[in-house]
Amino acid sequence: MDYQAVTHIATKTPKTVYSLAGTILTNMRINANIYPNPKPTMDEFETHLLAQDSAMKAKDGTKLKNQLIDDCTDVLYNDIKELKLYVNQTAKGDRALILMSGFDVNTEPVKHDVPAKAIIKRIEDGSKPNSAKIYIENMPDTNRYKVESTTSLQNPVWVSLLDIGASNKLEVENLSRGIEIFLRVWGGNTHGWGAPSEPMAFIPR
Repeated sequence: MDYQAVTHIATKTPKTVYSLAGTILTNMRINANIYPNPKPTMDEFETHLLAQDSAMKAKDGTKLKNQLIDDCTDVLYNDIKELKLYVNQTAKGDRALILMSGFDVNTEPVKHDVPAKAIIKRIEDGSKPNSAKIYIENMPDTNRYKVESTTSLQNPVWVSLLDIGASNKLEVENLSRGIEIFLRVWGGNTHGWGAPSEPMAFIPR
């Protein structure tokens, strides 16, 4: 049976996220030999955990303090989701190894799904001339992305520009200056590729 790490967080409240994060931090530090290169790092994770702890202790009922708690909780919860992906990639379905990370495990066989449809948030000029930086929505259980381009949406011919590991900021280079192109992004994992994003127009400069 192929097991997977799960959170069992039905409602993302500050206390439940904080409690789970503390358990994961403790276990992954104890078992650093099994999980040597987590993303985020344990130091980064602890910093976010302490930030949420400070925000909850400073709660005074004001809208500003409540928003700070929510913001810290969101950051910590996103860390947990990233670590869950890392644990599942590292443990490769081994129930004992998953439990040693601080995560719980599922009790039903896992259906291996490809990622959902990618969504481009925006495209900006890249760090070099004739390049583009593509920002996409976060995609759970995705560890690779590819970028394709075409010069027309009428009978398009898609050309692969990039096929890399996990990142939600993708940069493509060596584009033709001043010529409008259309870019789309795919998210994938070891089980395949999801649906491509809707094309978005961009003119390299």
